[in-house]
Amino acid sequence: MSKRLWLVLGVIIVAALAGWGINRREKTDQQTELNSGKKIVVVINCGPKETDKVAVKNLKADIAEFNKIYPNIEIKWTDRGYSPDSFATSIAGGTAEDVITLWATEGYVAERGYAWDLTKMINDWEYKDQLNMSMLEPFKRNGRYYALPMSGYIIGMWYNKKIFRDAGLTKGDGSYLVPENWEEFARTAQKLTNRKKGIAGYGIYGKGAYAGWGMLNWVWQAGGDFEKEVGGKWRATFGESETVKAFEFVRDLRWKYDCLQPNLLLATQDVWPLFAAGQIAMTNGTNDWTPILINQNGMKIDEIGMALLPAGPAGRANQLGGDYCIINPNRPQEVQKAAFKWITWKLLKSVSPEFVKRTGEQMRRQGQVDKISSIPVFTGELDQKMRQTAQEYRDVLIDFPGVWQEASKYIKPEPPFFAQQLYGEYLSPVVQSVLTKEKTNPKQLLQKAAKSFEERFLNQGNSRVEE
Repeated sequence: MSKRLWLVLGVIIVAALAGWGINRREKTDQQTELNSGKKIVVVINCGPKETDKVAVKNLKADIAEFNKIYPNIEIKWTDRGYSPDSFATSIAGGTAEDVITLWATEGYVAERGYAWDLTKMINDWEYKDQLNMSMLEPFKRNGRYYALPMSGYIIGMWYNKKIFRDAGLTKGDGSYLVPENWEEFARTAQKLTNRKKGIAGYGIYGKGAYAGWGMLNWVWQAGGDFEKEVGGKWRATFGESETVKAFEFVRDLRWKYDCLQPNLLLATQDVWPLFAAGQIAMTNGTNDWTPILINQNGMKIDEIGMALLPAGPAGRANQLGGDYCIINPNRPQEVQKAAFKWITWKLLKSVSPEFVKRTGEQMRRQGQVDKISSIPVFTGELDQKMRQTAQEYRDVLIDFPGVWQEASKYIKPEPPFFAQQLYGEYLSPVVQSVLTKEKTNPKQLLQKAAKSFEERFLNQGNSRVEE
């Protein structure tokens, strides 16, 4: 969901890899480092606290593996996480780390000069042609790139294969008739709904901030948005007609098509067990959440389908969440280049077949299920080798590669400012109103909410980002 939920559910890849091959460029880099004899110190944020002995041990193992290739780059860390309230001050005051992990929403840092331009480094990187450039879009400005993705998720749509089969929603080749657009979605959800059997066609979020967050994709698919920079100022735009259209569609799902679960005021964690139990046929899902359906709720891995979210009047949209890495623009160039080596080394490690094997073997020993790369950072040979290795462990490793590669073409990050307040205080009441009151006028409610949100929060945010 939000950045906070991602931090809870996300899994940081920390297992050290043995036998990772050193390519020719890395050999050249290594020789240069050895010949120079100069130590370059790179400081990263979001490191573990010293009291977290396991995390410290794992990070040190990562650094030791990295130093086999780059012995003259010393990696240090702080346990300070990214904070939008103090970030600009730390950059200006010279206290920010060299590598800064922050959220996918923070693309504004590029246009305000808070991130080093990575374009040349990326273009010169030998794996550039295998990068999925769509995943770099949140931090792309004027054709230049300012961050690389490290971990995250894309929202797709889970569907229960058994319920689809029972409803006759399959093709002749055995594949499933998942809805491609809003019209198909409403009809399909209605057909899948069976009140006598206790089955709802679609599971919606209606509780607290989850309700507001759950509207992101619907609004984008309708052509709307929530916050937009106009003339150097951020404005609330969710009172406009496109957003109203999305809320009206959700209202129709409840009252016209009657395809939602009986208890409408649920959070994500409340919907998951209902989906796993066969009481919901479709709901939003991610790679990262899927193991929870199996490990905690007993759903069979073969009964879980994943599809793109349906396209709306303005096309497709799939929300992206997670972490990106930027490099401090005020550091010496030798430090910046060393920082780039650390980031890209971590990226390559995350798609290593050795890592996939290690994870698969560990899951089999534990009798659990996990997932592989949640976001398709690479295409080509790197991605293919990882996926091929994962096929050997498809009984314990979740993977929907085709879905995520396609979904990455339509990714949208969460609104950049005051997202939790937006979701919980402003969007959620409107969602709950359209779900519980058939005659609700979402236009009136949204326009009032947008005006208040802009006055209370975005005006403060405008002052903050100008500092």
